Amino acid sequence: MDYSFIVLLISIFAARFIQINAFKNLADEDKSKVMSKGIMQLSQASLVFTIILIAAFYFFISKYPEKYTTITSSFFIVLVLQRIVVYFFSRKRMVENNVPSSYLMRYFFAWLVTTIGVALFIVLFMWQYNNGLGK
Repeated sequence: MDYSFIVLLISIFAARFIQINAFKNLADEDKSKVMSKGIMQLSQASLVFTIILIAAFYFFISKYPEKYTTITSSFFIVLVLQRIVVYFFSRKRMVENNVPSSYLMRYFFAWLVTTIGVALFIVLFMWQYNNGLGK
C-alpha cells in the first residue's frame, strides 16, 4: 500500500476542509473577494501543476530508480518553491481585494497543511521505496 499517496490525499482534503469552513464564515460581501477570477485561476493552475508534478515524479522514479536521490531532491525543491510562489501571489491578490485577515490566517494554515502533506509524500515515498515497500 502506498502510504505516501494516502498522506498526500488526506492533507489535500484537510486543507480544502479548512478553506471551506473559513469561506463559510466570511460575510457575503467578502466571499466575492475571495472568489475573484485571478485568485481562482491561480488556485486551479496550482492544483493542476501539483498533480502533473506528482505524476511526473512517479514516472521518473519508476523509469530511473537508480537516480532516486536526484529525482526526489529535484521534485521536492520544485514542489516547495511552487507552493511558496503560489501562496505569496494568492495572498497578495487577497490583500489587494481587502479579504479579512481572519480568512488569510486560515488560508495560510490550509496552505501549510498541504505543503507539509507534499513534503511527507516525498519523504514517505522514498522511505517505502528504500525499505522495499514500494517496489
